[in-house]
Amino acid sequence: MLKKAASLFWNENNISFLLSAISFSVYLTTLNRSVGFTDSGELASVICTLGIAHPTGYPLFTLLGRCWIMIPSSMEEIIRLNLFSALLTAAAVGLLFKTTLMLHRSAAVFQPKMRKRKKSNERLFIWAAFIASLTVGFSSTFWSQSAAVEVYALHLVLVLLTIWSFVRGLEEQLKEQRSISRSLILFAFILGLSFSNHMTTVLLAPGILWLYFRTCGAGRKSFRRLFTIAPFFILGLSVSAYLMIRSAQDPIFDWGHPATLERLFWHVSGKQFRVWMFSGWDVMQKQLNHFGGNFSSEFHVVCWISIAAGILALFNTSRTLFIFLAVLFCTTLFYAVNYDIFDIDSYFLLSYLVAGVWCAYGNYFILERIADDRNRNKIIAGALLCAFPVIQIFHNRARADETGNKIPQQFVAKAFSDLEPHAVVLASQWDYFISPSLYYQYIRHEREDVTVVDNSLLQNRSWYYLQLEHHAPWLMDRIRVRADLFLQELDKFEHDRPFDFPLIQSRWKNLLSDIVARSIPDHPVYIDARLDREFPVEYRRTPCGLFLRLTKIEDSVEYRPAAFPFSAWKSELPVEKDFIRYYCTMLMFDAYWLGSQGGRDSAKAVLNEILRLEPGNFEAIGLFNSYGKGN
Repeated sequence: MLKKAASLFWNENNISFLLSAISFSVYLTTLNRSVGFTDSGELASVICTLGIAHPTGYPLFTLLGRCWIMIPSSMEEIIRLNLFSALLTAAAVGLLFKTTLMLHRSAAVFQPKMRKRKKSNERLFIWAAFIASLTVGFSSTFWSQSAAVEVYALHLVLVLLTIWSFVRGLEEQLKEQRSISRSLILFAFILGLSFSNHMTTVLLAPGILWLYFRTCGAGRKSFRRLFTIAPFFILGLSVSAYLMIRSAQDPIFDWGHPATLERLFWHVSGKQFRVWMFSGWDVMQKQLNHFGGNFSSEFHVVCWISIAAGILALFNTSRTLFIFLAVLFCTTLFYAVNYDIFDIDSYFLLSYLVAGVWCAYGNYFILERIADDRNRNKIIAGALLCAFPVIQIFHNRARADETGNKIPQQFVAKAFSDLEPHAVVLASQWDYFISPSLYYQYIRHEREDVTVVDNSLLQNRSWYYLQLEHHAPWLMDRIRVRADLFLQELDKFEHDRPFDFPLIQSRWKNLLSDIVARSIPDHPVYIDARLDREFPVEYRRTPCGLFLRLTKIEDSVEYRPAAFPFSAWKSELPVEKDFIRYYCTMLMFDAYWLGSQGGRDSAKAVLNEILRLEPGNFEAIGLFNSYGKGN
């Protein structure tokens, strides 16, 4: 009976499930109860309507999310989808454990000369991997994937399944040379699925190809084997055909309109984001510094001991595994530090998974050295290592906790409450207005009379005009002549053909003027405060909540203060800092407007709020001093 209980306790599948259950229970305490920043609102809207998401499209995530949302529930859609991400992230913790064990047990691949391990040592490694998996599961970036709907939770699951099936396939292939391993066939299929979810799966390629040829050789047989499993890769990748098929059906959300082969290639290859890739040494240095600072905060300093010990232990005991992990780590780092975006943290996830394997080997090294053969020492050493996940929880909880993050929801609610009926809003704040507004307008059916126009997409993407035909046909009917003229030049830009820059700028300005002029008679027009200089000066700007309302000079409208109802939640995320900067920009317009109307005391109160949020705001300081002098 005791032996049976022990075998159940040490069963890796049971332990993997336990790890996922522990992680999920903790993740529930930090789950966002609303729409999160950046892509959360858009992804939720795309899933609920079976649309096309921003590049690279994420068809597998969209389809799985749609299946999940179809399960009957009284919960709001966004909460259900946030739970979906939490479940996937928790599953990734269990899969990290299984993958680490697979790497350790694949002696034929990584340690061909190694003798059979003792059962006691095997259990020590299981314990070491258990602790390491929780340590990574409670690192801030990994944990953050569970807080709100995002594609990276599924990406973690698929990347780990890819590595697990690949290593298992190599192990089987070495034992059975004549036929092709079933696990290698499974690997090819999962790899295709992973590519259909996120194209950064390509970061696995250097490490996988090196290990494959290192293990199987570079002869004809190895290449023939790759060609044999290629159809299964294509089968997994075929999920991407959803993008083309669904786009042709004119969905509500059709980013990139990948209904043709050309546009499908643009979409899945992330053509619009290439401009931010390999932007120079300055970008590389900035992102490298960010990674260094972020890595040190991902893992508490006590965890570094195990990570460092694991690297040294692998270097001495399994050079092949050491190189494989190093290639994965360096490939990820090289790619991410050359990508000039502010929300870069998720692109480092593969490197954190590698750190988790290092941590497992470090834990194992420590347990072996301290424990020896005495049970008492094993218990003491194991208890000490148990502190790692607990320390990680306290260390990273504040960064991962989104229970109080209501900024996107509050921003949209405040903005909508200050907009007149049938308003047109030209905005650029994707992260905390445009993306969440998609969810509230098209899924929750709030303020469906308002037309929100993404100024950046309007200026740079021809497909966006097709979406406007769907969302605001009345507007497209009014601006069609100017829009067609601008699209003639934009088409040249999109196809990398020579274009006349002054001409395209002129037509862009004319298009913006046309939107305002043809909307104002029966549709109030509002603009993002950061877009002020792009619009004609002959229109009066009146602060109205979180936007500026454009009217003819002779017309006047009611001023509405920006006053934003900040929640108690506080974070140091770059996107939140950007929100603070935008809010302060809008408050400056409030201060100028109040000052021009003779309300200098009110203006100074607004300036005090700006200086509370941005103590070094020189424009606010200068205006405050000028009002204080009575000028």
